Amino acid sequence: MKTEQVISVDDFCVYHNVEYTFIDYLADAGLVKVTRVNKAKCIPLDEIQKLERMVRLHTQLEINEAGVATINNLLHKLEDMRQEMSALRSRLRLYEH
Repeated sequence: MKTEQVISVDDFCVYHNVEYTFIDYLADAGLVKVTRVNKAKCIPLDEIQKLERMVRLHTQLEINEAGVATINNLLHKLEDMRQEMSALRSRLRLYEH
């Protein structure tokens, strides 16, 4: 992985004013991918948007780590249901015409 495609956990935590343990919890729970580049923990750029959403839930709404994990799980289920509904609507259109 190229270093241009990651942000260090240290930089992310300082910028967003969150504890390192919060990122560790999310990584241990499998909610965000954390890699190592030259012994430094880093976050891939494609994970940043998802991680920032979880940080906002934690900091702005004061939701604890377990709550953030639950909300993230529910959002994934909701997105899966939306995709399934879209696919079913497409299939239904085939039979309507």
